[in-house]
Amino acid sequence: MMEPKLLTADRFVDAATGFSYRYVYSDTEYFRPHYHDYYEIFLLLDGEVIHCVNGERLPLKQGALVFIRPADTHDYLLREGDQFSMLNITVSAETVRELFGYLGDGFCADRLLGAKLPPQLQLPALGFDYILSQMTAIRTIDAQDTKRLKTAMRILLFRIFTRFFADFEEERDSEIPPWLSTLCGEMKKNGNFTYGIDRMLSLTDKSREHVSRSIKKYMGVTLSEFINDLRLHFIANMLKNSNHDIADIIFESGFGNISWAAELFRKKYGMTMSKYRKNR
Repeated sequence: MMEPKLLTADRFVDAATGFSYRYVYSDTEYFRPHYHDYYEIFLLLDGEVIHCVNGERLPLKQGALVFIRPADTHDYLLREGDQFSMLNITVSAETVRELFGYLGDGFCADRLLGAKLPPQLQLPALGFDYILSQMTAIRTIDAQDTKRLKTAMRILLFRIFTRFFADFEEERDSEIPPWLSTLCGEMKKNGNFTYGIDRMLSLTDKSREHVSRSIKKYMGVTLSEFINDLRLHFIANMLKNSNHDIADIIFESGFGNISWAAELFRKKYGMTMSKYRKNR
């Protein structure tokens, strides 16, 4: 087996911006086992490949987004006749430290950095197109304008981590599977929770029965309880941080019945919505 090679930031990360990026075609690239003293994010743009990483072989297809840490040793294995292309973004260790520090203890940095295998996910079409469109805009920036490039790439990195990796959970037998973690994370975005169970099921290829069993097994709640809990969090935050009418807040959260929402809120917080607002 070929000895892994150390790739260093002084060669593969632009010192002025803390980033570099490359669009790579497999038929013009030589791959060998390697690791870095920097971070890497890559997005498979086309084709399929076997990602050999930390002793495992993981099949990847178009839309796979992977976060590589300095301790990860990886390589790419192609079946005969196969090809792939990818976007490769290298990021300095200092930049990642600063980003995670800014996001604070509530962000899942420890899980991202401590997982046995590099965090990866399969992007939906909208997420895939989003990254490509942002990179297209970045490529129109004057290469000599390093200050603007640095800011643009930091914004993209922030969005990648907060939009796609913020709900990362390492897959373990006793813990929530990644697909369910991702689905639950999606329900918190774009007001999806306000549309209820039907919206949740539209965001996954799993059956209602499978989602329902999994929510109960890993989270100990029913589908309705999961949705209602998100709505109650929304109501509580709006009571604290707005002067909106309570009835308007209830309907905005997705509840269609004021009395039912009030009863659930009282059970969860031990007081009425009016009293909760006064005690903020």
